Amino acid sequence: MAEYKQNLLNEKLKQKEEEEKRNAAAHADDNKPLALDDAQRIKVLSPSSLVAKRFFKNKLALVGLAILIFMFAMSFIGPLFYPYRQTDKFSTVNALELDYAVCGELTSFTKYLVVNDDAAKDAKLLVDSFIKTLNEKGENSGEFSRGNSSFIIEKSNDYLYRVYATSFVLGNIDALTGAPKSGEFTDEEKDALASAIESRQTEFDLGSRHYVIEKKSKTLAVVTVKVPAEEKIEVILASKLVLDAVKTGTNISESFKVAVLNALDTGSAFEYEGATYTFETGEGDNVVIKDASGNPYVVLSHYSIRHASGEDSFDIDFKNRVAEVVSGMEKSGEKFATFEYDVPQLNPETKKYDVDENGNYVLERETLSVTPKETAGERRYYVTYSQRKEVIDIYGAPSAKHILGTDGDGYDVFSRIMYGGRVSLIVGFVVVILETILGVIMGGIAGFFGGWVDTLIMRLVDIFYCIPTMPIMIILASLFDQLQMPPYNRLFWMMVVLGILGWSGIARLVRGQILSLREQEFMIAAEATGLKTSRRIFKHLVPNVMPQLIVSMTMGLGGVILTESALSYLGLGVKHPLATWGNIINSVSTIDAMKSYTYIWIPVGVLICLTVIAFNFVGDGLRDAFDPRMKR
Repeated sequence: MAEYKQNLLNEKLKQKEEEEKRNAAAHADDNKPLALDDAQRIKVLSPSSLVAKRFFKNKLALVGLAILIFMFAMSFIGPLFYPYRQTDKFSTVNALELDYAVCGELTSFTKYLVVNDDAAKDAKLLVDSFIKTLNEKGENSGEFSRGNSSFIIEKSNDYLYRVYATSFVLGNIDALTGAPKSGEFTDEEKDALASAIESRQTEFDLGSRHYVIEKKSKTLAVVTVKVPAEEKIEVILASKLVLDAVKTGTNISESFKVAVLNALDTGSAFEYEGATYTFETGEGDNVVIKDASGNPYVVLSHYSIRHASGEDSFDIDFKNRVAEVVSGMEKSGEKFATFEYDVPQLNPETKKYDVDENGNYVLERETLSVTPKETAGERRYYVTYSQRKEVIDIYGAPSAKHILGTDGDGYDVFSRIMYGGRVSLIVGFVVVILETILGVIMGGIAGFFGGWVDTLIMRLVDIFYCIPTMPIMIILASLFDQLQMPPYNRLFWMMVVLGILGWSGIARLVRGQILSLREQEFMIAAEATGLKTSRRIFKHLVPNVMPQLIVSMTMGLGGVILTESALSYLGLGVKHPLATWGNIINSVSTIDAMKSYTYIWIPVGVLICLTVIAFNFVGDGLRDAFDPRMKR
């Protein structure tokens, strides 16, 4: 019985095993185990796939990658669709208060020679100082001298001083014969001088004048003449009055001005070159001189009225009108006045005054404003009026046309940000690649060969660690400025210098990794196969250092961009007009500008921060992906 039950149990177990085999055969494809050399298993366990899988699981790394994709798209693709370039300068037409004319009393005296001789020319140099001395003493006349000449200065009124000579050098004569060598002598004076030299006289009288002969050498003597005070000779007129021709462009001779000033005291008619001229009181306390036909010829005014540029081309009617307004302001003490007048119109496109077919200015009635301003103790009256003028659109506020406004040079800020991002990112990548190439070469050689080669290269690394980057860049920036180097050449050399100064850290990293890898079994096998040294270093060692290099490069990109931005901000990097994020911020470097134009520097600052943070996020993600054990 027991044997029967045992057989029955065995039968059931066999049936169960057969059923399990049938089920296993039916699901053989589903449950088939994977072999170590299976292509699907190799694909799943591929190192690059594992790195990518770990990287894309890192949310911060994905955020950083998204930011960088946006930065690259904005900097390299955005300018292709944006209508403006980084050096497109924009202008706008504004209504500006332009300085049209400047009016003011003369503060210095204009000196006119009545007698054109050396004595008068000598006196002309001292008139201002002696007038000042008279005013300080409160006197109306005084005497002064210069060398052998003596003069009397008399005040006619607040605007006119007369200078008379009482003793002056007449000229030079031959000390042996008395013959004149220079100067103007009458025949009577020549005879008297010859007689005095013959009789060896040093002084003599001729009429009411007294002559003195002063011997300077054996053949040269100076003749000085003294005249009585009542016969004093007028030599200079010093006046603060302005003589303006009624007809623009008329040239008024100095002798005519002297005749006018001499006749001004009496105010009576005077003759000049056979023509009679008369005085008449005009507008604003002006005096009008009329010619023989009774037409206004010259106007005497207390005010000098010129264009803001200094050009004297206003017609007399405008000068009279301004003088009248200014005179009224001074009498009433007003600080502001207006009047209407026909003035030329500035074309905002051509930036020139419009003219008609005859070449005359196109005039329009405008309201002109007159305001006084004190400059260096002198009061000037400025005549202004509103004009539409095309000006550079500096620091324009954000608008539909300019998303982020314009900067101090009239450039579109958003366009410069895009182009600046292009330069900053290119600088970052080029410098990091150059650092990596130099670091891999030097670190690979040092780590592989060791010994004195390693010592020499590491000491060189120590030297480069000690080189101060900022002073070097300051020196190079001064050199580039002196050479007036173009912006793109300057950019190239800046990248080269930064790359050369920054390779030492990469070299240390590569050296340390190779020191640990060169004793591994695969390197012993590579050496046993007879591979060349360069192939062993760059084919077998360096690829095993690539994960660390990629992380280091990614982390270093943000630092290079910060360095470039700082150098450009300080004016040591890329120069205007080439745009970088650093020199865009430099355009609003003052406190007031930063307060007023936040729409320029804040977007650039945010982009710099986001780019650096994004590179750091990506670098952290790559580090954790390549070596999960370093993940915290």
